[in-house]
Amino acid sequence: MQNGITVTLSGPGLAETMRALLTRLIELGARAERMDSEITARLGEGAGFACRLLARNGVIVVADAAAVTPEGDRLDVEIDPNDTPDFAAEKILDQLAEEGLIDLELNDYDPQEEEQVRKRLADLGYIE
Repeated sequence: MQNGITVTLSGPGLAETMRALLTRLIELGARAERMDSEITARLGEGAGFACRLLARNGVIVVADAAAVTPEGDRLDVEIDPNDTPDFAAEKILDQLAEEGLIDLELNDYDPQEEEQVRKRLADLGYIE
């Protein structure tokens, strides 16, 4: 089983970036959960421990840094005020991929379909 991590977010556009990041993680087939202020209010002091348990079991926990101090491995991210939520999410995905926690490659095509796409791109002059 692949290890997880807690990604703590802070800065402008936090809720929107959290939503965009979770959406992309799920699209990529990762196991992901959010730990926002609503959830941490329910869990109280156990929220940090819950992050560690989830991450230990291969889940990428996306947390509001102001709401929880997670135990265990974590990646702290300050959202750049100039980034859109989608762009900020992609930057975080790149960091997770560099750490080997996710694979950014989607393999939606079978080999025959992939060959057809390559042929079309070559016919159009995009690749050789």
